[in-house]
Amino acid sequence: MPRIVLLLLAAFLSAPAFAARSLEPPRANEKWITLRADEFRFVSNASPGKTLEIARDLLRMRAALGAVTNLKVRAALPTTVFIFANDRAFGGYRDAVLQRQSVQTIGVFSGTPTDNFILLRADVSEIDRTVYHELTHYFVRNTTGPLPLWISEGIAEYYSTFGTSGNDVHIGRPISDHVLWLRAATMIPLRDLFATTSASPIYNEGTRSGVFYAQSWALFHYLMNDADRRAKFSRFLQLLGADKPADEAFDTAFAVKYAELEQELRKYVRRNAFTYVRHSLAELPVVEPPKPEPMAYGDVLFALGHLLGHTDDANAALAERYLRESLAANPRNAGAHADLGRLHEMAGRRAEADAAYRTAVDLGSSDAGVYLYAGLSLVQRFSGKLTSEIPDAELRYARSLFQRSTELDPTMALAWAGLGTTYLGERDLAPGIAALEKSLQLAPGDEQAAFHLLQLYAAAGRHLDAKRMFDTVLVHSSDARMLAHAREALLMAEVRKVESLANERKPKEARVLAESLMARTTDESLKKHLAGFLESLDTMASGEELNRAISHANAGNDVEALRILDELLPSIADPSMREHAEKFRAQIAARVMKKKKK
Repeated sequence: MPRIVLLLLAAFLSAPAFAARSLEPPRANEKWITLRADEFRFVSNASPGKTLEIARDLLRMRAALGAVTNLKVRAALPTTVFIFANDRAFGGYRDAVLQRQSVQTIGVFSGTPTDNFILLRADVSEIDRTVYHELTHYFVRNTTGPLPLWISEGIAEYYSTFGTSGNDVHIGRPISDHVLWLRAATMIPLRDLFATTSASPIYNEGTRSGVFYAQSWALFHYLMNDADRRAKFSRFLQLLGADKPADEAFDTAFAVKYAELEQELRKYVRRNAFTYVRHSLAELPVVEPPKPEPMAYGDVLFALGHLLGHTDDANAALAERYLRESLAANPRNAGAHADLGRLHEMAGRRAEADAAYRTAVDLGSSDAGVYLYAGLSLVQRFSGKLTSEIPDAELRYARSLFQRSTELDPTMALAWAGLGTTYLGERDLAPGIAALEKSLQLAPGDEQAAFHLLQLYAAAGRHLDAKRMFDTVLVHSSDARMLAHAREALLMAEVRKVESLANERKPKEARVLAESLMARTTDESLKKHLAGFLESLDTMASGEELNRAISHANAGNDVEALRILDELLPSIADPSMREHAEKFRAQIAARVMKKKKK
């Protein structure tokens, strides 16, 4: 039988790509402030007033999206927003995160498996559209599985123009660059637009990439602002979600030819005015950020070191410098110890990593991330292994770390996912299933959580739930190894069904399913198991036929008993059963002959 496989919960460690340029830590006398609002933490060296203004704008954007969409806008990961007073303070961190000079960039969004980071300049008129674009992508991933690329980019561009005006917020303002481009360029045929993937030349070749973004935005804008088309677009999405081919889904939902909708879109981008949505701030459930508080120097260094260490591994040496200076200022900073543990692990220094994580945990931090990173460190070293190969003590220790993380922050999806994986080899799977279900409630698009939940469903014999997890989350995954393991887990769930049918005394139905599984699996151990099971099914079926022959004989119907036995004997593989059946046949045949002589 195949055993349950543990896959790495997140891209927690990877090799550096290239060296980051030098960046000096802030001076000890610099004034930094911080505030928290839900999952957002703001770290700023701008004025308190400007910091509050930017915090309100981000919280308003989140509230507005939540009001007009079905998106899960409460992030499943902590989001740290760094607000820099000016370009001089901002530029070095921007370039370190992006790993290139990007002087035109005034805002950065960096999503990692464990954190979201936003970097902003305070001396510009409004938040850069790129930040809202990437936040929208995150909210979409946090809500649903993969979408066609044009829809994903169209949604992100549509909501990227969020802004405020007096007591109102507005969504879906036109993007003048896109409008001008589309009026001058040849549009992409809709059939090609719908078929575009991240690997398509149409998405990656120079100006065509510009047309792709512009046209995706324009089509989404049109569909959102025309009542009839909006309803049909909703139907189109439903059909795509049911795995209908794009052409079939389009024909069914829109009931027009591609050329007709293309003509409508061309006409739409030539109009003089574009509709957009306004909401009163009074209508939105906006969280009011608290007054900023001053930060200790060690905390500033830790926050910036955490940013550097988690956004690009090429910044590892720079991050370590910040973290060590943070610990010099405050040796009891558990987060800095945990981040140093991760850097040691990246460099292959296992003993130092374990010591740093242990120190972080022993300090009794109230930071959920400390326990999350320590738990991930334990789990990731067993990635790709069977759970039976993992020492129980290590799994149980990891479980305690993830459990503590969920207690400190019940919204941390990755901690729930980690907790669930520690039950992969247990007899009682219910706690692991509950933890992974909780994780996916918080972050529905998490493929690795879905994969581990599928395995637990399969091991528990919940084949339909396992199949649903595959069809709704994993089927579009680009991770070939994960898909292969998921398909084997689905087969394992069907093996449970074979065993259930056998226990219900339904050998024929069990045989049909077992033979189908043998034809589909590539796992030799599973094939061997199924072959042995088929032999036992044959024995079971032979036993039932033998019992039927005995019943006929006991009822005096010796002729029918002989007929059953004659058909049965050539197929009996079990020697003792065959011997018993032959003796019984001889008795019945003798009795028949005796009756004939009378």
